[in-house]
Amino acid sequence: MAYDFAEYEPEPEAQASGRFSGPPRKFTGVGVLDPPVPPKRPPGPIPAAPTSLLWRIAAAVILAALAAMTFLMLFAKH
Repeated sequence: MAYDFAEYEPEPEAQASGRFSGPPRKFTGVGVLDPPVPPKRPPGPIPAAPTSLLWRIAAAVILAALAAMTFLMLFAKH
């Protein structure tokens, strides 16, 4: 079955929205990147989570053990 290609195809017509009259609204996102009012500043500096030296050493030991286990699992011959 051959298809006859027309040089100028008819363009589809815009259809109105089903619930409201007129075309659907276009959301442009105005005010997202450049808000009309500057954001509020927090009251004072954001406090850092206090960690003791013992927890830092424990975390370093765990990370070193994980790195060593990963290295051994990758390069160990079975």
